[in-house]
Amino acid sequence: MKKIKLFLILFLAGLILSAGAWECGKAPPTKRPQRRKAGEGFPPLPLPVTPLRRTEKKNPPAPPVLVGKVICGPEDKWTRAENDIENLLKILSRETGITYRAIKINLSSFSFNPEEIPVLYITSVEPYRPEKYKDKIKKYLEKGGFIWANASSGSPEFTKEFTSFISEIFPERNLYKVYSNHPLKLCFYNLNNLKILDNGVEKKSDLNLRILNIGCRAAVILSPYDLGCGWAMHTHPWGKRYIPEDAIKIGINMAVYSLTWIDYAKLYGITPVYEEKTKKVEGKIYVGQIEHSGDWNPHPSAMGKLLKLFAQQTDTSVYLETIPVDLKKDDLKNVPILYITGHFNPKFSKEELKKLRKFLLSGGILIGDSCCGSEEFTISFRKIVSEVLPEAKKVIPDQSSPVYQFPNRINISIKNFQKVSPVEIYTLNGLPSIIFSPYGIGGEWEGIPRPFTSEIPENVAKNLGINILVYLLTH
Repeated sequence: MKKIKLFLILFLAGLILSAGAWECGKAPPTKRPQRRKAGEGFPPLPLPVTPLRRTEKKNPPAPPVLVGKVICGPEDKWTRAENDIENLLKILSRETGITYRAIKINLSSFSFNPEEIPVLYITSVEPYRPEKYKDKIKKYLEKGGFIWANASSGSPEFTKEFTSFISEIFPERNLYKVYSNHPLKLCFYNLNNLKILDNGVEKKSDLNLRILNIGCRAAVILSPYDLGCGWAMHTHPWGKRYIPEDAIKIGINMAVYSLTWIDYAKLYGITPVYEEKTKKVEGKIYVGQIEHSGDWNPHPSAMGKLLKLFAQQTDTSVYLETIPVDLKKDDLKNVPILYITGHFNPKFSKEELKKLRKFLLSGGILIGDSCCGSEEFTISFRKIVSEVLPEAKKVIPDQSSPVYQFPNRINISIKNFQKVSPVEIYTLNGLPSIIFSPYGIGGEWEGIPRPFTSEIPENVAKNLGINILVYLLTH
């Protein structure tokens, strides 16, 4: 049904386009809706007469602003698709019933308040670097704002400069390509089997979006292939761009994603992280969290909250603050449990894998958690296990396993776990050495909803986390 509706919209737009030419980059002109209100009026008759009702034009209330299109240069350089974002939001309204508008903004007069404008849209053929607003852009993103960046005509110069600029703002973070089951790919349309025009030649393509996460939220979304011309419903025989139908689908997903993750952004910014006043771990259960290049700490408060619940249920002394562990340099001799999570491939070096193997052979325990149910992290983690501990035996526990029975009874039926087993255990000499969940249970420990992810009920995830700790510490 979605495809039929979108086809009709594009078909009608095509008829309008064929009716007359206009300057490249402009979407079909759209008439403003005319609203009429009742008003007092007099017909052209001799007085005295009884006033009759007539109608007069009324300006409709403006919908709220969702997107601010950043003015970033002369018209002939920065905006090759003049009405791109306006046209996309019109189609979004027809497709979803959600009505928003876009405005052009100059960063010199912008408040950088995401409550005012949630999304900044930056598009250009030329390289663009708003250097003087670097700190303000950083705060805008951290407070919950989004940036959509579009390389007009697939400009590699724009992509390179924008990537460099974002890397300077967030040197500890990376721009990653979206993984196969990312919410951006699934939140409205299923964005598989896409098509691009590569210098006029139609080719198959996957979704080539790059994202920078703040927590689990894709705060920055960069498209190295042009979307703007497709949103404006035209194309060109040069550069790299999505065909208009697919560009519209991608744009609608970006809008739906951003709107549904606004609440997450607000909650993430105010969620406290446990900090221990006394930095002593002796005599307490504590967890080290592995640092890596695959987005290693997407939910900073999650483990602390789980350990707090664990302490309450088991009357155990715990150290609530998670301890970052760098496998390149940190000594693991006194670390009992390591925790690893993320969305992307950790890409460990041979030296890191060797140290991790030594840790496990020495009796250490590793807990793995695929944040947001990321298929990329899941595949990568299983590969790491096969390289680090090839002699381990993989066990899929059934309902009778202690990990589902004590101290909390957990129902692993289809109701709570619809795709795969909640956990998989890797044993060495009959004892658990590694335990892994592909469901992203850590996000539920944190307690902030993550729309369109492989979520399970929050109480189930917390009970499962406590059971995992008890199981590992008693076996």
